[in-house]
Amino acid sequence: MNKRGQQEIVGFVLIVVLVVVGLMVFLIMSLRDSPEAVESLEVENMLDALMKHTTECAIVYEPAYDDFEALFKSCHQIDQCSNLEKSACGYLNESLLSVVDAMMESEAAVSYYQVDFLVKDDIGEEGKLRISGGNCTGSVSAAQRSIVSGSDSLVIRMKVCSVLA
Repeated sequence: MNKRGQQEIVGFVLIVVLVVVGLMVFLIMSLRDSPEAVESLEVENMLDALMKHTTECAIVYEPAYDDFEALFKSCHQIDQCSNLEKSACGYLNESLLSVVDAMMESEAAVSYYQVDFLVKDDIGEEGKLRISGGNCTGSVSAAQRSIVSGSDSLVIRMKVCSVLA
């Protein structure tokens, strides 16, 4: 009779140990994941303003300067800036970096930014361009915009890291 009670106690202790180990593994895995970017209206507004910013690149003719949204399409279609004698992608790379840098300097709460230009297809996403700057020391917010260029879907994604208060 005494041995049966000991077996039940050992079984109970084993179950408690397994549950505690399982909870520890779950806790460690949940703490290990990096924080996901949260969709933000503020970042979406920044991205909208960026996309409507007029550049110095004219694909078709001189007075018809492209905004960044049209320039992303032109880059994907491998067009040239007729007035600058540069490729649309080359001009996009240098001008986007300077405009986003200037935009983020005016935002005191932003410690890091990243802008990705991706082409989305049936298989997944292929990165065409990425610019980033700063060091992330706070929470991450993000927004994205899809653009259709011919039969392809282009995605422009912006992530911003805000300084902790």
